[in-house]
Amino acid sequence: FNAEFSIVGYKKDIGSKNKNIKLLGYCSDSKKLMSIYDNHNIMILPSYTEAHPYVLDECLARKRPVIIFKEISYVARNRKGVFIIERNIGIFKNTVGYIMQNYKKIQQDMETNNLPTKKNFFDTFAEIFTLS
Repeated sequence: FNAEFSIVGYKKDIGSKNKNIKLLGYCSDSKKLMSIYDNHNIMILPSYTEAHPYVLDECLARKRPVIIFKEISYVARNRKGVFIIERNIGIFKNTVGYIMQNYKKIQQDMETNNLPTKKNFFDTFAEIFTLS
């Protein structure tokens, strides 16, 4: 690929001399995270297990497609913009190519996602406590 690959999270030196791989380290600042999402086209969630990855909703809210692998396919929940693939470099390359060729259409489709918001979260809790 003629692309830059950024890794957000644990910043252990992976020993790569490739100038296109950037190790950004752990980031908890919401504005910085939004900037990272906005400055990249695709997010890859390489996890083998996940409960509820907030990063998935965060990327979709920024209209950034996400690639996940079959082991955690359940987190996709029929949301537009989530691509579930096998851990295979050929499939990965084809999926990235498809996303980049269809980027605007994928972003338009993502607008139909019903993503959680802070307001929805607090409204749900308020409703629960009102019922008590």
